[in-house]
Amino acid sequence: MPTLYHSLSMGQQGLMVSRQGVDTTGHNIANAQVEGYSRQKINIKQRDPLERNGILIGNGVYVGNVSRSHDQFIENQINQTKQSFGETSAKSDGLSQLEIIFSPEQSASVTDEMTTFFSALGDLAMDPEDFTIRTNVVENAKNLTQAFRTVDSALVRQQGDFNNNINNKLLSTNDTIQEIAGLNVRIRTLETGRGQEANDLRDNRDRLVRDLANVIDIHYYEDKDGMMLIRGPRETTLVDRGHFAKFSLRPNADNPLNSDIMISDYNDGNIKNITRDISGGEIAGLIDLRDNIVPGLQKKNNEMAHAFASRFNEVHRQGFGHGEYASTTGRNFFEVPDDVNSAALNLFVTNDILNSQDAISAASTALAPGDNVIANELSRLKSEKMLGAGQVTANEFYADYIGVLGLEVVRSEHLNEANKILMADLEVRREAVAGVSLDEEATNLLKWQSNFTASSKVITTVDEMLETVLSLKR
Repeated sequence: MPTLYHSLSMGQQGLMVSRQGVDTTGHNIANAQVEGYSRQKINIKQRDPLERNGILIGNGVYVGNVSRSHDQFIENQINQTKQSFGETSAKSDGLSQLEIIFSPEQSASVTDEMTTFFSALGDLAMDPEDFTIRTNVVENAKNLTQAFRTVDSALVRQQGDFNNNINNKLLSTNDTIQEIAGLNVRIRTLETGRGQEANDLRDNRDRLVRDLANVIDIHYYEDKDGMMLIRGPRETTLVDRGHFAKFSLRPNADNPLNSDIMISDYNDGNIKNITRDISGGEIAGLIDLRDNIVPGLQKKNNEMAHAFASRFNEVHRQGFGHGEYASTTGRNFFEVPDDVNSAALNLFVTNDILNSQDAISAASTALAPGDNVIANELSRLKSEKMLGAGQVTANEFYADYIGVLGLEVVRSEHLNEANKILMADLEVRREAVAGVSLDEEATNLLKWQSNFTASSKVITTVDEMLETVLSLKR
């Protein structure tokens, strides 16, 4: 009798194992399209044998645990690449937006307006007293100053957009690290005393760590209790077991429109400025765009505007105008601020020129109709090397820094494409280990169904044997 009941128990164990197999397979199928999900499998173990009359006999089977298919080495590689990919991706996108500002397809560029302006000056040199030509010079000068201001305003606006992106990403990052800390606690609570892993919660935590690595540079490890510790820039602790730090923003002392990135380290309670310490992720790319690339372009635009307008004024002041201005000299053509850093934004045609085209100085001597000496000198400024320590003309200077921007765009795109290929390769490797194959899971369903049927047959057979034994007493 004990032997028959023992056989019945093994049949029951087989049913339970098969049911767990079906449950796990169904769970895999249901989560097949969930990003970051790791395929799960049951690990079946034999029970220790029993001794009956000096003979060791089988004692059935049980589910040791449910494990996930996971390769921590690949996961680490993905997170390291995520940091680089996040930076190059943000930088590539940002540079493309900056490139549009200087695109001639959007509006006339500074160099186009300057070429048109010098063409009008050439006409003025041919006929210095013509009213229509003088009006054309004024209108083209207004267009040129507007082009400088448009570039400056667009760069300031784009810099603000980069700053807002940084702010938004930091807010979501605070939520991410808080959620990771919460998962640490939940994982520890569920795993304590069970000897098993909370697979789904661990998948969620890994996904959040990947999201975090895409935004900012981190390094991390898992302690003996299965809880994750994450450190960020300057070795600042972001997550430690159930504790977490918090990012905040503070206006920059030099440029209040931009934000410094602050973080409160819960270990010592200090608030640190880590803006210059961030070396990876999307935030690093956005900081480089906001604090280095955009100011560099603004500087070039201001330098060009200031040098050109100052040199033009220098020549223009030497000449005499037409009509009521034919006997006066010393007038500026452009209003140019003393501060080079604000030259482009505050560059305008002077009121004298706007109020009367006769104020344009074309003659080298007073009361000299037809004198075009100064007009010719102004026209020749187009080919004068007035920038780059006297090495390049204004148009060459513009072409040079726009060319550098174009090269940076191409280089950034290549780096981003390389990181994208590397990420795709790592994702394929991860998918090979952890991904769900619906064909394989369908096969598993058939396997567990067959096992369930066989175990049911064992129970049915033992039941019939018990009926036979019980009928012997009747």
